[in-house]
Amino acid sequence: MTDIRVARTNSARAAMIGVSDFDGILRGKHVLGEDLSDGDKIVKFSEAVLAWDCADRVIPEGFTQKPLSAFGDADLRVLSGTGRLVSYLGDQDLYLAEFIGAHEDICPRGILRKVLKRAADHGYGCTAGFEFEFMLFNENADTIEDKPFAQWAPFTRGPFGYSIARSVAHQELFGEILALCEKARIPLSGLHFETGPGVIEASLHHCDALEAADRAIIFKAMIKAWAQTKGMMATFMAKVCEDWPGQSGHIHISVFSDGQNAFYDSNAFGNVSKIMRQFVGGQLKYMNEFCVLAAPNFNSYKRLVPGYWAPVCPSWGIDNRSCAVRAIPGEPSSHRLEYRLAGADMNPYLALSCAIASGVLGVETDADLPASIVGDASMEMCPRSGRLPQSLAEATYRFAQSPAANDVFGERFVEAFSCSRRWEWEAVQHRVTDFERRRYFEII
Repeated sequence: MTDIRVARTNSARAAMIGVSDFDGILRGKHVLGEDLSDGDKIVKFSEAVLAWDCADRVIPEGFTQKPLSAFGDADLRVLSGTGRLVSYLGDQDLYLAEFIGAHEDICPRGILRKVLKRAADHGYGCTAGFEFEFMLFNENADTIEDKPFAQWAPFTRGPFGYSIARSVAHQELFGEILALCEKARIPLSGLHFETGPGVIEASLHHCDALEAADRAIIFKAMIKAWAQTKGMMATFMAKVCEDWPGQSGHIHISVFSDGQNAFYDSNAFGNVSKIMRQFVGGQLKYMNEFCVLAAPNFNSYKRLVPGYWAPVCPSWGIDNRSCAVRAIPGEPSSHRLEYRLAGADMNPYLALSCAIASGVLGVETDADLPASIVGDASMEMCPRSGRLPQSLAEATYRFAQSPAANDVFGERFVEAFSCSRRWEWEAVQHRVTDFERRRYFEII
């Protein structure tokens, strides 16, 4: 029989650490010869990951204002309580970390901690649960480079949402996902096929808000790695094809005070308490200003269009999936809201910060809540709130100019994140696409 202490030591020596960059990508490395489960440790890690875009290009005039070759090491706090087995086939431990010291005020996980502390200062604790839609392709990194998109093969053909037949037919694959999540201490409350070719939706079980974001960022990285071991590719892009629905990243949120659900009032319309009205009112009030935190990419805004179950304006309704915020009435244990602005491409720490910070500001300012939307929350249904930002450039500008954003997230983070999003916009905006060539080449 293997000695448990030896197995523990060997696992610790093979451990990885991972830290979130602005894009919600886990960057990390193996750490050998240390038991990371034995108390939080401080290690050195390149600060360049906070100045890289998703293609590892350094963003000019980024967070450090240093010459491009001057990036040094920063302090990371490795969080011993976050250790998880993230490999389906082996015993690979992953520990999350966060930047501290000079870069704590722009660390995505640090931003969420800051927002949750602001809520706690008012006596409120938050729980959250993430839902992710992701798309599987029977492709690999080479074939997607070698073939045009029209020839990529989705894992399943055509839409068949909530299909029992497909779930049974692919029960081995579902079983592997469930086993992987169980091993990684990321319990799921639901797993099913969504509408769209090769689309699966996973609902992560609700828990403390910071832990929920930790689970979400690990889940995304873990699913992408697992898919590659199966000869597939998984994508969390917000919009893969204009003819298909987008991939959402809905967030379920409850707020508690003195052990009670502060959102629940049995005598109110839809069981929506005064605190919940203020909270949702704040989410709508600041949604246009904070939007870039939940929709951080050029591609994100191609999801936020009418007709695809995604919001197009700040709106709310009782159990209305066409709204940006959906109030879900229930018993005190289940009464909550669903924040539907975010896509699957989000950074979980920053998207949750967006949803909770705007709500807390609503409580602080006693934000007004407009009438709930009944029916399709299209542009015509919510003329008072106006349309959501139409592009990454517009959303970034609104965020950079927002006094509320500077107040709740800090001026340094607003400046650094806005700089990264302007760079992301320019990186894509200036590219000439095949679609443009087909549309204009002969005719114009």
